[in-house]
Amino acid sequence: MKKIIFAITVIMVAILSAGCTHITPKTVVKAYVKAIQKGNAEKAADCFYYEGTDEEKEHKRSTMVSLCQKGILSMQNEHDGIKSYEIVSVDKEDDKATVHVVMIYTDGAAESKEIHTIRKGFKWYLDSNK
Repeated sequence: MKKIIFAITVIMVAILSAGCTHITPKTVVKAYVKAIQKGNAEKAADCFYYEGTDEEKEHKRSTMVSLCQKGILSMQNEHDGIKSYEIVSVDKEDDKATVHVVMIYTDGAAESKEIHTIRKGFKWYLDSNK
């Protein structure tokens, strides 16, 4: 049960799509949540920032894909998926930001999440260290 909760937290903490340029904390969170809504663990994992050598980065990304897949399945089983979401606020300080999101699940449940982001260069990513 703890692993499932951890996976969901990782997925939610970290939300949106890898195909676009994430120029604000909001855009990366939107891309992440949309990827999770669609059940696309690959795109969700692409929203995170990974440090290290190319090999280390790929290993970390692969691990994140697995965590996202588990979290998506768990969320589907527990709440039937994400119906909608709302970004409530963004607390930004230098190259870090916390995005406050309210998730509305298909079963009617609602949950507030804090998603930590980090800027590297001109792009924003979900912070895989949080």
